[in-house]
Amino acid sequence: MRRFKFFFCFIRISLIITLTKSEFPCFTNSIISCRCNSDESLVTCVENRPSNEAFIDWSTFSSAGHRFHLFKFINFTHLTSNTFANFTSTVLSLGQFEFTFINCIDRVEENTFQILNFYSDTRITLIFESPRNFQLANYAFSRLEYREIMISGIQNDNPPYQLNLKAFDNTQIYQLSISNSPEFHFISNGSSSMNITHLKLKNCSLTNIDLLLDSLSTFILDIDLSSNKLNHIPSFMQFLTLKDIDLSANLFENVKSNIFTNLTQLNRINLSHNQIKHIAPDAFLGLTKLSTLVLHDNRLTSLETITVHNEVTSFLYPLVPTLTTLHLSNNLLHDFKPIRNLSSLNSLQMCCNKIKILNENSFENAHKLETVDLSCNHIELIHPMAFNGTILLDLDLSSNSFSSLETTKHVINDHFHLKNQTSSFLDTLQSTLIVLSLENCTNLLELNWFVLTKLRRLSILKLSGISKTDKFWSLQSGDGPVVSLDHRLLDVRISLYNIRFDNNDYCLSKSVFRIFNRSTLNVDENHPCNCFIFMLKKKIGAVHHPICLSNQSIVQELTEDCMNIDLFCLSVVNSTTIPSTQSSSSTVRTSTKTSSTASKLTTMSSSQSSSTKISTVTVTAGSTKTSSISRLTTTNAPTTLRTIIKDDGKWKTVLAITIPLTAVAIIAAGTSIFIVKRWKKKNSKESFEMLTGFENLLARK
Repeated sequence: MRRFKFFFCFIRISLIITLTKSEFPCFTNSIISCRCNSDESLVTCVENRPSNEAFIDWSTFSSAGHRFHLFKFINFTHLTSNTFANFTSTVLSLGQFEFTFINCIDRVEENTFQILNFYSDTRITLIFESPRNFQLANYAFSRLEYREIMISGIQNDNPPYQLNLKAFDNTQIYQLSISNSPEFHFISNGSSSMNITHLKLKNCSLTNIDLLLDSLSTFILDIDLSSNKLNHIPSFMQFLTLKDIDLSANLFENVKSNIFTNLTQLNRINLSHNQIKHIAPDAFLGLTKLSTLVLHDNRLTSLETITVHNEVTSFLYPLVPTLTTLHLSNNLLHDFKPIRNLSSLNSLQMCCNKIKILNENSFENAHKLETVDLSCNHIELIHPMAFNGTILLDLDLSSNSFSSLETTKHVINDHFHLKNQTSSFLDTLQSTLIVLSLENCTNLLELNWFVLTKLRRLSILKLSGISKTDKFWSLQSGDGPVVSLDHRLLDVRISLYNIRFDNNDYCLSKSVFRIFNRSTLNVDENHPCNCFIFMLKKKIGAVHHPICLSNQSIVQELTEDCMNIDLFCLSVVNSTTIPSTQSSSSTVRTSTKTSSTASKLTTMSSSQSSSTKISTVTVTAGSTKTSSISRLTTTNAPTTLRTIIKDDGKWKTVLAITIPLTAVAIIAAGTSIFIVKRWKKKNSKESFEMLTGFENLLARK
């Protein structure tokens, strides 16, 4: 133990020495003190007392032969051109500089960073975290080229905050990000021009951005205005190179006609988390490259609009040839007819709407559709041809109201007889579907696994939270209950969370898992241990392995309890009658009965008992021409699996003794009958001879 303590102490001392060597004081004066960390190429400077002079003479900076590119300035209040005096004479470039200013920045003066023009080929990043009043003078960021300017959490004492756009005049900024700041608006002391490639203004309570858009150069690739308070969509028509617009989490109620006109390069629009009720039919007209449209979490009740000429149209029609991804979750939609015409659609997200029926050919022309999420709707009926023509790989129907995977209809066969024809909406997906989710479909009263066996590529099956009825393990083909499949499915991961299984489920599921013989089961960690869990433990995934299986005493008990589970399964699944046979023998009756004591399978978290029927075997042998009847009958004595297993040794002993004795008795009876018959025959012959002799004697006399 002392050796270990010494070892750990040695490691701590070594770390302290290493840190001491890598971090050292490199610059100090009456205003600031800086420490350098050579391992991280980091210089951390702290302003010891507030100062409006902000004069820092970097000529005394000692780098000890190291190069640094990360600089942190903590509690600095005032930045001027003197803040970086003689900086270029002592600090060598590594190809990039990152300056982070934490807390307290009140003001940034004109041309504060102009000296950094010396590093012409160096990428410069400025980060302002929680600046206090952050008053920006004209040309504060001078005429430089920045990789990124990030401003977050402006702490303004007198809201609303006014952001001076003139501070960024004639700057080249690859990305400008302003986030998590209180309400502010833009001002400009004269016209300004900003060359920004990527613009992000998130969670700033903006109500108007017209002045900002007027200041931007026409070359910009994406604009993110999410999480603000905009109530109308501004015009972006001058930004011909724009590829991505994020207007999510604002206050829009409608999308007007031609609002995105001229944006021929635009490939993504995000309008989610608004209050949109109506979208004009030509709102997206001319967007020849738009591939992704995000409209989830709005108030849309229909995708169609009736024109003044009483014609039905949709805002989706101009996007038929280009749209690949469509998000419509969390709206108020009752149908989605226009979607069937989206020939390039690849992914559809429509969870949490009010859809009740999936009609025939709901996706008639969506031949490239691979992913569909229709979870959390009110779907009660799915036509067998609903997904016809698609190439679905992932289908999510969880939390819906349909009761079966199949639909039965009456048809007339070739002999004009009425016949029931059963088919499933999954039949058209046999060669494509990989992921199927039916989670929390509490009205799914019958789960026919035969339908699932036909999905040749299925690898993920989600069944968690569905109701476990008496038809949960159903395995029936369309023409009858007997199913025999020669092929075996590939590895299928089956989720069965929030479902409780017992010993009967092991018996009833055996035929299913003979087909899904390489499947992996996911069950709850706190699922009580029983023979279903124990016998299928090799199939249960290691991520959420039941806790009780880690208890050795429970495992040992289950090993004993489940030793003859197959015998128990016979009484659960089958009731068989053996035909009678004829023989002549003496009467032998053997009756074996299993006691019906109520014993239980005890687990770590709960105890379960299974009550079933047990068979009594009666063998009767009759003398002369009496037939022997051997019959397997079913009695109503309740017997648990534990009882059967505890009596296992007894019935084996009884059989071991009874069978030889029975054989001996039968042989003895046969021998006795043979001897009796011989004796009778001999006596009859002797009597006949005596009678004949007596008759001859009388004749002589």
